[in-house]
Amino acid sequence: MNKYVSYTKKDNWTTHIDYIKVIEPYIPADLVINDPFYFNGYVKELWKELGRDIIHEDKDFFTNTHEGHIFVSNPPFSIINKILVHLFTLEKPFILLIPIQKICMIKTQKILKPQTNIQVIISPIYQGFINDEGIETKCPSQYYCYLCWNVKLPNDLVFASPLYDTISGVKPKTSKWKDRKKI
Repeated sequence: MNKYVSYTKKDNWTTHIDYIKVIEPYIPADLVINDPFYFNGYVKELWKELGRDIIHEDKDFFTNTHEGHIFVSNPPFSIINKILVHLFTLEKPFILLIPIQKICMIKTQKILKPQTNIQVIISPIYQGFINDEGIETKCPSQYYCYLCWNVKLPNDLVFASPLYDTISGVKPKTSKWKDRKKI
């Protein structure tokens, strides 16, 4: 018996507010943030909760004229190389939340190697994302980092501080995890 598995690429997710809380201190308050990857627009509300008003419009990233001083986003990972090439041509600083292994991919390395001012912030949390129904997913199968360009961080490799004093760096969802000891 043949079984066919139907696979639909899901490349759009809302970023959990904890990922935004981690990165917000690294962005000077006077810079206007542009998150060019719209999905459902909810990320703008999350930034407002942190006291930041951002540019976040439902426009095509590759054809739009972009306002703002810095791009900060959780982009679609399936086209990350196309996104990186376009970002470098725009010559504006950026911070992208991406799976850390994307940096190791040969095609991505070919795009990044010629650049100067590449920096990485290691995410201190292991948190799911929010799907198109508003439901938080389970923890992803990979770890994330913030790929930065021309952000002028104090070091090229930054280990961000955890938001909460837990193993995963995120708030426990149930009481069974509250007494779990750190290793």
